[in-house]
Amino acid sequence: MFKGKKILFFSISFFGYQSEIKNKLIELGAEVDYYDERPKNTFWYKFLIRLNKNLVKNRIEKYYNNIIKKTQTKDYDYVFFIKGEVITPKILKKIKDQQPKAKYILYLWDSIEHRQSVQKVFPLFDKILSFDLVDANKNSLLKFRPLFYLDTYADISQLQNKNTNDLIFIGTAHPDRYPVLMKARDFCKINNLKSYFFIYLQDWRIFYLWKLFSKSFSKARMNEFEFKPLNKNQIILIIESASCVLDVEKSNQSGLTMRTLEVLGSRRKLITTNQSIKSYDFYNEHNILIINRKNPVISKEFIKNQYQEIDQEIYKKYSLEYWLKEVFE
Repeated sequence: MFKGKKILFFSISFFGYQSEIKNKLIELGAEVDYYDERPKNTFWYKFLIRLNKNLVKNRIEKYYNNIIKKTQTKDYDYVFFIKGEVITPKILKKIKDQQPKAKYILYLWDSIEHRQSVQKVFPLFDKILSFDLVDANKNSLLKFRPLFYLDTYADISQLQNKNTNDLIFIGTAHPDRYPVLMKARDFCKINNLKSYFFIYLQDWRIFYLWKLFSKSFSKARMNEFEFKPLNKNQIILIIESASCVLDVEKSNQSGLTMRTLEVLGSRRKLITTNQSIKSYDFYNEHNILIINRKNPVISKEFIKNQYQEIDQEIYKKYSLEYWLKEVFE
């Protein structure tokens, strides 16, 4: 279905996933031109976009006008956006004027509640998919499709688990996430469990913003956080070492995080605060422990028990290749 197809692909830069998607599309036979959805990826630029896109409107329009000029000699079969955080109706109409034959696809990698303005471009897309089941149920324009895991995580599942760590966490710090992480870390210390916590902040200034405006960060210390992200290979090695992976979604988000799907692909056990995971076909209480974020009770027995294999077709369903086929079908 991808052989010979030309795809104009826009996505935020997100820990290298945009490159993995592009490379998989090329592997499947497509010709892909990729552009970052954001003109810049600095901390303050992202902040301004999320605060009010109009504050950087001229820069955004100039950036997209240059892309439109660069791609004017090509006829694309698909124009594909992931997240849609920056694109405006005005810019998208310009792209559609230049590429009238293309099919326009939007994949929402965030809950609408976090990015309300994205709804303005919905009428301009032929197909819209969302990782969030609640959003998809509320809006008939959206098709529900969870995220995926990369092939490298499936490779982990073929390796013998050395069990270097009983519990690991890798993720970005948020005010509603931080208290859960501290309680989980304390649980591991009290119960002599081997653990690894990589709590990331994009900028040291965010630490002080949370300290000022969030009660949950009042006792936080700078040395608890990392300010340089791990690369893909580092993350894979850490997950490979783990018996269980902890995941704490944003409190107002029901969609499953990327980490959840990576854990599935890796055949590792998951401890999560996301109650909605019970609705998914891969849910298995032997592999997934749901905890309450306000009173997270972790079971040592669950951590020590063996992982149980599930149906092989379910693993395939959440691979990147199957995700792309469903997005573009």
